[in-house]
Amino acid sequence: MTDEHRIQQLAKGNHAAPTRRSFLTRAAGVSALTLPALTLFTSKARAEDDAEIARDFQDIRRHENDHVAFLVKALGDSARPKPNFQNLEQATLPDLAAVTRALENTGVGAYLGALPVINRRAYIAAAGSIAQIEARHAGWINTFSGDHITTNLFGDEQSFERAFTIDEVVDSASPFIADLNGGPPLTFDPTPSDDNDIAILNFALALEYLEAEFYNINVPRFFGK
Repeated sequence: MTDEHRIQQLAKGNHAAPTRRSFLTRAAGVSALTLPALTLFTSKARAEDDAEIARDFQDIRRHENDHVAFLVKALGDSARPKPNFQNLEQATLPDLAAVTRALENTGVGAYLGALPVINRRAYIAAAGSIAQIEARHAGWINTFSGDHITTNLFGDEQSFERAFTIDEVVDSASPFIADLNGGPPLTFDPTPSDDNDIAILNFALALEYLEAEFYNINVPRFFGK
């Protein structure tokens, strides 16, 4: 099976709901189309879908690099060094989608878990803004993978997002982290304070470094620049 076939199956999932392409094909009146016309029509639809997938992954890559730049600037001299990563390069598009799902859903839960502990209002607003973008990423990759839009990393379909504990975030990210490169540990205090805000932002920065590095490696390989 080719990567193209795999990703088409992945996008459709296991449910019986019609895909955008099948809906368009029926709406165009398949029985009235000649074989060459039908081939041309479905080829154009597939090309449009492929272009949209590439665009979305490229957008996510840009967002994660923007998050890194924002947090580094906010932390200034207190910013942690970039950790050393491992196991990030993916062999197939389904592998890429699976890891994307894990990273983006972890990001959503991590920010939600940290937000109540942030002390300064400006940092709460910034973290909440980033969390919203992570949630958009997670919803997109969930539905792209054929799952419910709000399914979290633990397989729960939710009406209210579940916050991750620090240990859950670390467990999810640790297979991709070789070492912290001399940076602070991946943790923060549950008691709000201005000093603890720095630990929280550095916790978030480690995750953003991971996501950005993952996309910087894989998006050019599968989708070009």
